[in-house]
Amino acid sequence: MPHTLTLAALVLLVACGDKEDPGGDETGLYSGDGTDGTDGTDGTDGTDAGCTDSTGRVTGVVTGPSSSDPNPYATVHAVGDGEDEEGPVDEDGFYDFALTEGSWILYASESDCYSDDYEVEVTACETVEQDIRIEGCDIADKPNLYLYPDADTPMAVAVRHGPKQRIVASDPPHGAQGWTGMAHPDGRFSVGDDTAPFLFYEVSLAPGQGHRLQRQAGWCIDGSDPADAVWKMAGILEAYGFNAREVDDFVDAWLLDLPPAAAYSVYPQREVDEIADLDLDPSLPVERLWLLLDEGSGCAPLLEPEVEPLDRRGAHGVEWGVVLHDLGR
Repeated sequence: MPHTLTLAALVLLVACGDKEDPGGDETGLYSGDGTDGTDGTDGTDGTDAGCTDSTGRVTGVVTGPSSSDPNPYATVHAVGDGEDEEGPVDEDGFYDFALTEGSWILYASESDCYSDDYEVEVTACETVEQDIRIEGCDIADKPNLYLYPDADTPMAVAVRHGPKQRIVASDPPHGAQGWTGMAHPDGRFSVGDDTAPFLFYEVSLAPGQGHRLQRQAGWCIDGSDPADAVWKMAGILEAYGFNAREVDDFVDAWLLDLPPAAAYSVYPQREVDEIADLDLDPSLPVERLWLLLDEGSGCAPLLEPEVEPLDRRGAHGVEWGVVLHDLGR
C-alpha cells in the first residue's frame, strides 16, 4: 500500500525540553530551556514552553516473533485520521515517529508476521513510548481447491483476505484479482494455455487468527514415523469424503514436507472463511476442510470430532489445507 514516510528512526529529533535550539526549532518540537526566548517556564512546569507545533513523537522497540530480542528487520506502521505512515526500525529494533496530534493505531510487520494493533494518543510536543511485539506468523499451507462444475465453465476465482495477510504462494499465479479461466468438470482449471490439476495457494494468517481456530476436538497422531502420520492424516480426509485423487495429492504434498514431531494434535477446521474467503463467479458451493497441526507430545486423549462428510452433490468444489501452528518447517 502507498505510504508517506515520516518515520524519524535513525534521525535524531529535537525532543520537547531535552536539547538546545539556538536558531529556533522549525520542526515544531521545542527545547523549553530558555534559548528560544523563554526562560523554560510559562507558569506551569515548562513542558510546553516554546512549542507551537501540533506534532508529537511515538517511540519504542519492536520485538518478536521468535524471541524477546529486538527485531532489526521490522517495519512499523501508523494509521491515523486520513493518514498512513510506515518506516523501518534501526539495528536495535528502535523506531521513532513524528506524528500529528490525535489518535493513531500502530502495528509492526516482518515478512508474513504481524503484531496486534496498539492504540496511542499523540499530544503536541510530547513523547509516547510504545513497545510492539510481533506475534502472528501462521500460514495456511498448500490449500488445494478443486472445482467441479457440470460442464466447462468460464470462471473467476479469488481468495479474499484481510489487510494484515497476503497470498505468499500460488499456482497458477493468483493475481490482484485472483484467477480467471476455465473450470473443468474433472477439477482441472485452465488459465490461458496452461491447465492445472487444481488451484493452489498459501495465505498468511493475521495475528490471533491461528489462536481462534478450534482446539476442542481432534486426533492425536504418533509422530515416530512421519510417513505413517501423513497417511493417517490422509485417512482423515478420506473419512470426510475427499476422493482418491485429492487424498493422493495430500500425501504427495506432505510426505516429505511434514515437520518432525513426537506427536501431532490434529484439529479439523470447517469454518475458515474468516481467514480466507473464496469469491467465485459464477457461484459454486465449496466444502472446505483445513487441518490445524499443533505439536502434540501431550495431546492424548482428545475429544473425538464428529465427522460430517462433505456435501458433494451436483456442481460443487472442495478444498483441503493445513495450518502448522507451532511446528517449524
